Amino acid sequence: MTEHERQIFNLVRAELSDELIPSRYKNVLNHRMCGHCHHASLAMYNLLGGKEAGYKLQKATDEKDIIHYWLLSPTGEIIDSTIEQYTELKRPIPYSRKKDNRASYRKTAATNHIISAVKLKLAVKAYT
Repeated sequence: MTEHERQIFNLVRAELSDELIPSRYKNVLNHRMCGHCHHASLAMYNLLGGKEAGYKLQKATDEKDIIHYWLLSPTGEIIDSTIEQYTELKRPIPYSRKKDNRASYRKTAATNHIISAVKLKLAVKAYT
C-alpha cells in the first residue's frame, strides 16, 4: 500500500463500530469485522478517488455464502480493510471466487458516515 492508501485504510478502520453493521450480518460469524466490508471498502474507494484514480470495488461470495467486498488498487494490489474475519478465523479468503464485477457502488448511510468522519479528521490534521 502507498502511504496515502495506508492513511485512509487506518482512518476508515478506526470508524468501524457495531452500530454500522447491517442487521443481517450481526452475529453471523461473531467477529468484529463481519458486516463491515462493503461500507469500509466503498468508503476507501471514494476517499482514494474512485474509478478516476484507478480503484475498483471487488466482491465474491465466500464459503459460507457471505458476500465479501475489498478494493483493488491501480497497481492491482488487494486492499482488504476487514480481512481479519478470514485470517483470524482461519477461513479461506474468497478473492479467487470473484465471478463478476457487479459490486454495489451505492453509498449506504454507514459509508457516508465513514467518509464524513475521515474527511473531518483529514481536515483537522491539515490545520495542525
